[in-house]
Amino acid sequence: MAKKLNWAQRLKAPEIKFPKGLFTFYLSHPEASRHYVRKWELGFEERHPEIAMINPFYDLPGEQEKRVKATDAGKKYAALPGDEWRMTQGDYIAICFSRGIVCIVDENYDRSIGTVMEMVMGRVLAKNPKLLICTNEKLRGHPWLKTHFHKIYDSFEEFEADVEAQVERVKKKWGF
Repeated sequence: MAKKLNWAQRLKAPEIKFPKGLFTFYLSHPEASRHYVRKWELGFEERHPEIAMINPFYDLPGEQEKRVKATDAGKKYAALPGDEWRMTQGDYIAICFSRGIVCIVDENYDRSIGTVMEMVMGRVLAKNPKLLICTNEKLRGHPWLKTHFHKIYDSFEEFEADVEAQVERVKKKWGF
């Protein structure tokens, strides 16, 4: 008879398999910017089919996805105890499994701490490359941003024009 496993024994990190050659970025951005960022993200992935963005508001199953769907439908989400912990752990796992991180600092940057925390986690986990799209002119020259990211872009268009070169740089340096 097989021994019954307890919860601790059954708990495992998710197995995530990426197709060979697909480069994945965790896409960090303010919740208040999620609609325009999602529209851009989907167009970006069509234009750059070998690069995938993992958007924590739409691409990760769990509490965050349920909360965003309810909010977008104009409904109130009834949070359960532990939702915050499960949500942040899901984001953390997605950052771990991404190759690099793309952060967006825009006019909504100060409405949430999540983007900043994700930036720090990307740094702690040595994600490469760490790229920033900073449409907020007041913050482009901030010392923390300048020393934290490999490259800072003033616009989404500037980022798109350079991202494949950044991916190739990383592939050449670290393998793929």
